[in-house]
Amino acid sequence: MALNRRDFLACLPLGVLGCAGGEQRRVQSGYVEIARTAPSGELKGTVLVAMPETAQTKEVWTGLNDELGKECSLVAIRAEGDGIAAAIERGVDTHKPSGIVLMNNPTVAAYRAVQRKHRAAQFPAAVIVMTSFLDGHPQQLSAATGISYEVPLITAITNLRKVIATPIERVGVILRAPQRAFVARQTELARREQIRVISQEVSHSANSSELKWALRRVKQNVDVVWILNDDRLLSPKLISEGWLPGLNERPFKPTVVGAASLVSPALSFGTFAVLPDHTALGVQAASLVFDIADNGWTVPPDAEVQLPLSTTTSVDLPQARERFELRADALKQIDRILE
Repeated sequence: MALNRRDFLACLPLGVLGCAGGEQRRVQSGYVEIARTAPSGELKGTVLVAMPETAQTKEVWTGLNDELGKECSLVAIRAEGDGIAAAIERGVDTHKPSGIVLMNNPTVAAYRAVQRKHRAAQFPAAVIVMTSFLDGHPQQLSAATGISYEVPLITAITNLRKVIATPIERVGVILRAPQRAFVARQTELARREQIRVISQEVSHSANSSELKWALRRVKQNVDVVWILNDDRLLSPKLISEGWLPGLNERPFKPTVVGAASLVSPALSFGTFAVLPDHTALGVQAASLVFDIADNGWTVPPDAEVQLPLSTTTSVDLPQARERFELRADALKQIDRILE
């Protein structure tokens, strides 16, 4: 379903990784259990799942439940709006889980706040999914591992080359200081495949004018623009007054984004997205939970943040057709076509 302008902006910044499309609803405050399973076999333990209720997180839940539901008691609690930390704290106190699954940036931040509040307490091991810039570190949580939501840049560009006929050799990206290390790692991987990444850094609290200037500067020297899942740079104000004016003026460049909600024919923002398959992401997260369970419900010492094993692609077809030359078989390469 394509978003209109107001719905699109309402999804941001909270929910860049979990926006359910144009769905807008009032969130019930307080502690709410949204799903619960009763395993039929021998119980390995209880796993608390802290998640916002969106189409994407429900798909992750499906994969998680399919794999874990017969051996673990799963309790999903709503983690949205204000009071996420309090909800997690109550869930841990009530169910005494052996492990916990955290979905999205605010949920991870809330669990981190709970740990800081009770520094002497022992907390269940965490598996983190649907969180931006996870690769390389577990977000300063004790006993945590997870799956990176960002698909490697080289994977995204390889898929985009199957769709866009013009050469793609130079990728432009706008970033803030906290993303330097992430972009540097992606730049090195891309370099090995003869793809050059051109970075333009903006200030920590960049305004619309600075962002628009940086975007115009980058577009002059690249073949594609890569937009990071940075909530600060994807605020409704910066999208409306910075990104959209800059992207919708010549020279047009295809944009690669990392969230489904950023591809919308109503706005011509993201041209192309490569995302984890959310149900498969749940299955992969379940595998990490099993690894933790087999290790006495502690994170194995050699555990590393994983890349998503399965991905899907989306394209804003009206934008792509109007502005860029497509390959003859381009649409056969796309999982989700938005018109």
